[in-house]
Parts: sequence; structure tokens; C-alpha cells
Amino acid sequence: MTKVLFLIGSPRGKKSTSFSFGIYIAEKLQGNGLETTTLIVRSQLASEEKTSQMLKEIEETNMVVLIAPLYDDCQPYIVIKLMELIAAKKMNLEEIKFLPIVNSGFGEVVQITAVSIPLYHKFAKTVGFNWAGSLAVEVGEMFQGRYGKLMPELGKTANIMRGILDNLADAIISGTDLPDMAPRTFPRMFYWKILKKPFAKINTNHWRKVAKENGEDADARPYLE
Repeated sequence: MTKVLFLIGSPRGKKSTSFSFGIYIAEKLQGNGLETTTLIVRSQLASEEKTSQMLKEIEETNMVVLIAPLYDDCQPYIVIKLMELIAAKKMNLEEIKFLPIVNSGFGEVVQITAVSIPLYHKFAKTVGFNWAGSLAVEVGEMFQGRYGKLMPELGKTANIMRGILDNLADAIISGTDLPDMAPRTFPRMFYWKILKKPFAKINTNHWRKVAKENGEDADARPYLE
């Protein structure tokens, strides 16, 4: 039986878009007879015993699906730590497929594809994983994983994303490798040029509000003084 290991690399753990994506895909795989295990990287790094368990799970699986957010164009610290541990252990990973899924809070998917995915490429090649493709997801915050929402709960707003994850699950089930994908995850109107400025203004106003609520000044320029 094919075993698929989902590693959730978000520091938010179960309340994250990464976890929501992972559970959705895992349930699809389980329904088709595949065995899945889901581990929260942050929790597994909490002790040597759990870390060893995670590395053992990696060695004994057929495929690793690593799902994590984009932080400053790069992987979160806990994911970098995991990658370092895997590299240091020098495991035989040539028969194990590796597929990263990266989601960003911003709408420019190039922030993922230009840096984060190439880093995962280099990591996989260095440690010996068999690259099985990747998925770059824009505006991951829209899927409300931080509020504990799961994909089936999101209604029509997540129809396109669910379809993308369904196709990814089908590829895993059939044993087909994927290309490095960066699909549009929202209705076409969201990509119209005429709407770029209004959306940017809405986003800017949101961050100004958040800054004010936390006692900060979004227009502060302390280094000009």
C-alpha cells in the first residue's frame, strides 16, 4: 500500500491554511485506499523523541508532501530546521517522492516561484528525494486556515482551490508526477488590471488598521531622523 506523509510546516499548526490543505488532500487519498500520516513539524521538533519519530516516518513512507507558508520569500524557521535535520541524517531517499506546497498571503505568486520553490528543488536534489512537482498558492489567507476553517466549510469561495487540490490528489493516487504549478486560485475578475489599484488600497487600509490596533504607526519612518 502506498504511504503518503504530510508534513505541516506552518508555525500555526492546526489553525493554518497549510493544515487545511493537507487534511483535504489526505482525506481524498484515504478514500482511495492510500495510507496517510499527518505530522505538525512544530510539534515534532518539540523533543528529541518526536523528532526521531518524524525522521523515521520520512524513511518509511513512499511520498512526502511538505505544506508550508511563505515567510519573507522563504521557508519558516521550523521548515529550515527540518531540512537541516534530514540533510544531516544522510538517509536513503531516492525511492521517496517529494512534493512541496507553498502558500503566500500575497497575490504575487512570483514571490513563491522565484525563491522558495527553487530552494526546495535544491534541497530535494541534495538529500536525494525524487522530485514529484510543486504547487504555489497565492493569497492563502483567503482560505481562513488561521481561523480553523477547513476547505469543505468555505463554500463557493474555495471552489477553484478545491478543484486544484482534487487534481493533485488524483495525480498522487495514479502515481503521476506533477509539473511545478502556480495556478490562478480565484475567479478571473480578480486578475483584471482595473481592479489592481482598488484591491491594493483595500489591503493597505487593512494593514493600517491592524497596525493602529496594535499601537503602531504604519507611516513611521524612524530612520529618517
